[in-house]
Amino acid sequence: MASLEAEVALARKPNIYLTLDLAQKSLAIKARGIVLDEVPVLAVEAAARQAFYFRPRPVLLPVPVVLEVLQGPGDTDREVIAPTRLRPASRQEDEEETPLPAASQTPTPTPTPKPETPTRYRVEVFRAGTKHQGKAELVLWVSDSLPARNVWQRFREAVKEGWAYLRGRGEITHEPPGIVLVVKGEDARRLHHLFRQGMTMLVTSTAL
Repeated sequence: MASLEAEVALARKPNIYLTLDLAQKSLAIKARGIVLDEVPVLAVEAAARQAFYFRPRPVLLPVPVVLEVLQGPGDTDREVIAPTRLRPASRQEDEEETPLPAASQTPTPTPTPKPETPTRYRVEVFRAGTKHQGKAELVLWVSDSLPARNVWQRFREAVKEGWAYLRGRGEITHEPPGIVLVVKGEDARRLHHLFRQGMTMLVTSTAL
């Protein structure tokens, strides 16, 4: 069985990997073939960002297939911690250097709170073993709700994105086709840190 062979290949490595069953709507976090955790999937649907007046086209994804993350939602995150104060480097020939005068009493700056982990984010993926040339082949949209369905809903979404673009709060891009994975908000936050560059996910469709 192709899906079993694909998972055996993933289980041989010490890395954590994911398995997504489209038919049973189940997502499992595994290592060495052992299930570490499971996430209930509320819905799985194909999606493509295009003009609102076009009917969404189906996304053809032959399964089983192993997808690898090209760029996850947190791969560009960087945390810079500044020192609380600066002092000159010590000199070996002058160990008893006159101490610097005490700094004036100033209020300690309040650190910027870390933003809450989102419940909606995108994951750029490609089929493992193929040459992606730095471009995503598919986009996995993790969300706590389904995207707009009918023409009126898609029109409203298009207007909303257009205004965000004009106000400098967004950009209009041509996204590759993808899959919308709907889970509960707390589960989306839980999965956020797993979708990093190099993470693999086996997608199957096992009928009940």
